[in-house]
Amino acid sequence: MKSLLTIILTGLLLASCQQSPKSIAEATDYDTLLSAAATKSRDLNADIEFWQDRLEKSPQSHMNLNQLAGLYSKRFRAGGLIHDLHISDSLYQKSLALNPFNKAATYRALSANAVTQHEFPKAKMYALKAIDAGEDQAASYYMLFDALMELGEFETAEGILNRQLSKNSFDYLTRASKFADHQGDLDKAIELMEMAYERVKFDNSIMSWSISNLGDMYGHAGRIEDSYQAYLKVLNHHPQHWHSWKGLAWINFAHDQNVNEAKRILRHIDENSNDPQVKLMLAEIADYEGLGNESLQLKQAFFEQASSPKYMGMHNKYLILLASEDLKMNAQAIAAAEKEQEKRPTPQMYDLLAWTYFQNGELEKALKIASLFVDGQSSEPEVLYHLGLIYKRNGQDRKGNKFLKEALESEYELGPLTTKHIKENLKS
Repeated sequence: MKSLLTIILTGLLLASCQQSPKSIAEATDYDTLLSAAATKSRDLNADIEFWQDRLEKSPQSHMNLNQLAGLYSKRFRAGGLIHDLHISDSLYQKSLALNPFNKAATYRALSANAVTQHEFPKAKMYALKAIDAGEDQAASYYMLFDALMELGEFETAEGILNRQLSKNSFDYLTRASKFADHQGDLDKAIELMEMAYERVKFDNSIMSWSISNLGDMYGHAGRIEDSYQAYLKVLNHHPQHWHSWKGLAWINFAHDQNVNEAKRILRHIDENSNDPQVKLMLAEIADYEGLGNESLQLKQAFFEQASSPKYMGMHNKYLILLASEDLKMNAQAIAAAEKEQEKRPTPQMYDLLAWTYFQNGELEKALKIASLFVDGQSSEPEVLYHLGLIYKRNGQDRKGNKFLKEALESEYELGPLTTKHIKENLKS
């Protein structure tokens, strides 16, 4: 009897260990916020109309141009209409032509727009012009730091941080956090971002950005409950913060395995914003559900939208991955990846290039790039996953399995599909 009881208890214990993790997201926490998110922001449109009227009355006023340009940029961040970002750029350019003095702030704004467009060499150029203009050089150097990090000029970026006198400001702490994350020290990156948030938690204009970034970072660290609470905090202040809604959708999908709720949120975002990447998230869920045709249609819809020249380089990484992995456009993917790597010689872009060669069956070329420019240069889970497969397919099973096991530590970030693929490859 004792042995039978032991068997039963052991079986119950094993069954409990194999159950899905406790759900974190509760629709009752955010249903009213989801409804509020569908209400368009009248204040922002009213502000644009106000400054447009002022500009029509004083078309030579660079102050009116800058105010209106900033509002169009803000509306792009709120709704994702790429046309707004192009209007913002054109207004800033007109302001530069009319303003013979105090151009640094305008150059910084152009640099920020260029970062958003993933036009990083242009962002660097504008940041350098802002530095040359002379006003508020600390702010200009921080914009230069942002561009340099994206261009892979890490030593120069670190030098900018080291020469800053004020190391307790929001601007410094956010950049120091980014650099710590680049070095693979996520705990330090989170600590610095938390310090940055404390300095702006009563400033609605940047509070949402700070907390949503923390939500992302908590997720990377496996702190899913903290991530969830961070996104809710943002949405209680700013119901149209679509990035945070995507974060809630991912928690529902990747952690709670609540596919229907994830799709409900994503479809709501898709109906009320203009973010092409929502289609990719829906496609991943369709793949997870075994709906291959639906997934392919969503991926093709993303590719058609995001490959438009008006999006500049904003979605290049995902276009390359799609072309390489799903759409069988390998030659185009390799050519695009080579251009990205030349423009941005970062470990992530070298990884993207190696992956396109790998997907095209050029295993040795993929291995050469990965071993020279990626291995040991990044701790990002997606990069580790790619390294693991590239090494395994080139006969280096021990090294490949090591990277796959490291990637598996971030299964929430990678999602259930990639996690399943990793586990299958570790068995082979």
